[in-house]
Amino acid sequence: MAVSDFLYDLKTPETTWRGNVRHYYPSGELSSDVGRITPPEGPHGLYWCLDSVMKAVPESLKDTWEGPHYHVHGYETFFVDSGRLYLYINGQRVLCQKGDIVHLQAGQGHGFKYLEDTKWRGTYHDLMKYPEGEDVARVKQYMPELASDPELTALAPQGEMDTVIREPLVWEDAPAEKCLAVKHVDRPHARYEFPGVSMRVIVERWENGGMKEMVCAVAEPGFTAEWVKYPPLRELFYVRKGKVKFKVFNEEFIADDECVVDIPRFAPHSMEVLEHSEIYDMGGQSWWSMFFQCLQSIKVRNPDRYTEENVEALKKKFKIQIKSIGMK
Repeated sequence: MAVSDFLYDLKTPETTWRGNVRHYYPSGELSSDVGRITPPEGPHGLYWCLDSVMKAVPESLKDTWEGPHYHVHGYETFFVDSGRLYLYINGQRVLCQKGDIVHLQAGQGHGFKYLEDTKWRGTYHDLMKYPEGEDVARVKQYMPELASDPELTALAPQGEMDTVIREPLVWEDAPAEKCLAVKHVDRPHARYEFPGVSMRVIVERWENGGMKEMVCAVAEPGFTAEWVKYPPLRELFYVRKGKVKFKVFNEEFIADDECVVDIPRFAPHSMEVLEHSEIYDMGGQSWWSMFFQCLQSIKVRNPDRYTEENVEALKKKFKIQIKSIGMK
């Protein structure tokens, strides 16, 4: 269970994981221990977050194991928070390590070789072939007497992920900065500077089939943000580094390194940054990138239109739920 109703500390999986699944290499050794943080929501499986410990490839498989596969519809974004691995993609073999972010699109053939045990946190969408699985599991949770009912089980025939095994990959070594699938907070698509915070576009909406995007707020101590009174969009944040005080409803809590914050719709909330922090928007439903582009356009090309009224209109157009920002 979570430390609070809204905070999940990935440093303590024994108290944070809401169930886990283990996978194994063909040789029988454990390959991954995958913990569920938040379940998929809606027809596209948004707001899904998993926390995985990927195990180093066994010595017997180190020269052959790459796990090549692709997803027909699914998208994945992974935070590499410890360890090292090889990513195989687009004819490249890329060494990824702590600090990197790996973003994989539908139809991209890829594979991984974990050189060390690796903390591998992810957010996904359109990856469940049978999304009914969550609903069926809920029925069985609340009515355990139906757990063996074949009629209920048949409503989610497999519950498996949209994964297709492919032929082994052919590759050449390439540095991370030359691979479009490997992101980093210091190599954003774009950055926009405000007092106390640098907003960095990490994954664009067009890289996610139009469904979502990912921005990171690199914020300094004293930076504050207050959301609108009843925000209509759920928020899912990953505090990858730093320390941030959140207030959700009337509850205050601190999220530090490796914490997920899950804020429901319509919940009044605000935050104050206590240390230099990286805060990633994993929900990705606000059109931050387009908002910043349009805001910059008005500032540069039509400065007389840079008024509070027009900024508020842009916020409404692009689903920006922030009421105000500033330094304490």
